[in-house]
Amino acid sequence: MAVRLDQAVIARLLAPMYGHPSAPGMAVVDDRKRTAKSESLTIRLNPRTRFVLEFVARMRGQTITTVVERAIEAAGDQARIQGSSEEDMTWKDFWDISEGVRALRVAREPELFPTYEEEKKLDFAKQHGNYFFDDYGHYVPNRRMIDLLWPHIDELIELHEKTRNKDYFAAEKRMRKIILDAGVRPPKSKSGVRAEEEIDPDDDILF
Repeated sequence: MAVRLDQAVIARLLAPMYGHPSAPGMAVVDDRKRTAKSESLTIRLNPRTRFVLEFVARMRGQTITTVVERAIEAAGDQARIQGSSEEDMTWKDFWDISEGVRALRVAREPELFPTYEEEKKLDFAKQHGNYFFDDYGHYVPNRRMIDLLWPHIDELIELHEKTRNKDYFAAEKRMRKIILDAGVRPPKSKSGVRAEEEIDPDDDILF
């Protein structure tokens, strides 16, 4: 049985729905490669668990997808971490409509066990903080710049790693070109770097 969810989910959050972290007959496959607004989550259930799910859906007058979505969110609300702040945090403290903002928030939280790749992206963002953040502490995201640059983040990191010994600012030049191509004025470069395509900052198309 396959259901479609409005957001990517973590398999372990399903456990509270069944009252056991490894409920018999339940296996989850999360398709992380999909980029559509809804993502496919395939759940293999034994007959008993499937009946429970269908029973709850009938009782509440909801679709099976809605039952699963709300169960996951309810489980997420109960999953709290102390994190690096004084107050406990839930998934809501990390969620953002922007993929890049979400990724940076998750990567900086040790309690979420960020991967090496996630840490590399955060490190790159901090090295180029004036493009990704609005504060010196690297906590307030520059949403407009992140939305422009994040789709290219892997390319930018690879470029930086390959060229930093010969042209340390190659990745920054590339970032400025990406921003300029979107018709947006890039942030002021701390190193004075300008892309080859850098245009007059007073040009009317920039805002």
